Amino acid sequence: MDLEAECEAIVAAFLRTHGYQDTLATFEREGGRTSTSSVREHVPHDLRTLVELAESHAMSQALQDITLEDRPTDALSQVPLPAYELAATYDYLHMSNILSVMPATYPGVGGPCIATTSADRRVVFTDVTNGEVVGVLEASVSADGLRMGHEAAVLDMSQHPQRPTYVLTAGMDGRVVQWDLLHDLPVHEIRDHKRFVVRVAHSDDGRFMATAGYDKNIHIYAADIRHDKPVYTRLHTLVLPTNPEALLFVRGPATPGDAPGLLERTWLLYTARDRATLHYVALPAAGGTPDWTVLEYGTNADPNDQHRSYSLLHLTLHPSGRYVAVQTGELGTSDRLDGGSPAPSRILLMPLFSARRHATLWTSAPASAFASPRHAWMPRGEAVWVTGEDGVLRLVALDGTERASVRCHGSAPEAAGGRAGAALAAAAWRSGGNTVIRGVTVLADGRVASCGYDRTVRILHSL
Repeated sequence: MDLEAECEAIVAAFLRTHGYQDTLATFEREGGRTSTSSVREHVPHDLRTLVELAESHAMSQALQDITLEDRPTDALSQVPLPAYELAATYDYLHMSNILSVMPATYPGVGGPCIATTSADRRVVFTDVTNGEVVGVLEASVSADGLRMGHEAAVLDMSQHPQRPTYVLTAGMDGRVVQWDLLHDLPVHEIRDHKRFVVRVAHSDDGRFMATAGYDKNIHIYAADIRHDKPVYTRLHTLVLPTNPEALLFVRGPATPGDAPGLLERTWLLYTARDRATLHYVALPAAGGTPDWTVLEYGTNADPNDQHRSYSLLHLTLHPSGRYVAVQTGELGTSDRLDGGSPAPSRILLMPLFSARRHATLWTSAPASAFASPRHAWMPRGEAVWVTGEDGVLRLVALDGTERASVRCHGSAPEAAGGRAGAALAAAAWRSGGNTVIRGVTVLADGRVASCGYDRTVRILHSL
């Protein structure tokens, strides 16, 4: 790499995108070279961001060592990717904005299902094979006259991994509600939060559960099975300086740095608003790091750089199990000097228990404070689907290139409604309306489901 040319290109990109044409002309004249538009210029960036973007392109060369567990010699970044198209639209699931979508199982349904949560205070389970609604969770009055369920928007859901007939939902009413899917009824409420509950999650082994609320608290629970039903007992509370944003349970060594294969434990990984740090919480285990110890790892490209210019808003585990994927959002609504276009979201690949950033994937998907960005990995981990606020789902490969973009969210289906409206909407995307994509998930068969503020769920499949 020609370092001098790269530095000049960064400065030129800054001047061009912010409209300093006279200064740019002088800069190019004195430098003796003419710059051209580049991949850096999706939207205007500050200089710090442009430098990091240049570094990310160089770091993409190191992605060759991310390999499939069963194909250790093939680099994932070289796996060919199919094209995708919009296959179906479900416009009849909710009466208000849809806030999340996730894979789910439902009693008696053998094929793939999705669960969606909404501002209409309901959770809907849909059979993706035929688009039929198979279950609805909503507040109800019990036989003894007690009203249970959510009285405000439902923000998140987690299905118990060992007892999938029970799920937990998190709401803007500050409640975590436990539901019995055999009867679609609420059976228990947890009211430990004083404000919005934005995240709820189970560990893979079902032993632990955690909730995150905008009262700046994270509660951690033991999840015991009694009479075939999960029962939750609060074990520990973390009080944060800012609101928590993301939760992820991971398996790791009893003490980070231990040799592989030794004693392992479950850790809770969390992030907080206006913080660029990953926090690992040691959950109860025999030996190793003391229980409830919190280990912190910065995510800045330079480990010695403590500057905070972004928040960590979404966490997933890369399918290889070796990397945490961290999706960022800027501290403000935009990084433009004039307060205009939103900043592009990016995904940081961080090895577990490490402050060394393995790679940065620039998604080109616009994101702002209006809605937090989300992503979902393809089953083998060779690429990631990313939400945006412009109605477009983007598929980004591990080398940072955009391999697919599908326009799928915008205005709601028109007067035809029902199945006819869904068929029309699946045939063509229409601009207009609210284009914010709120969530995305990838099903086991490779189909992609997304939801948005246009009150629809869209299903994509490969060609």
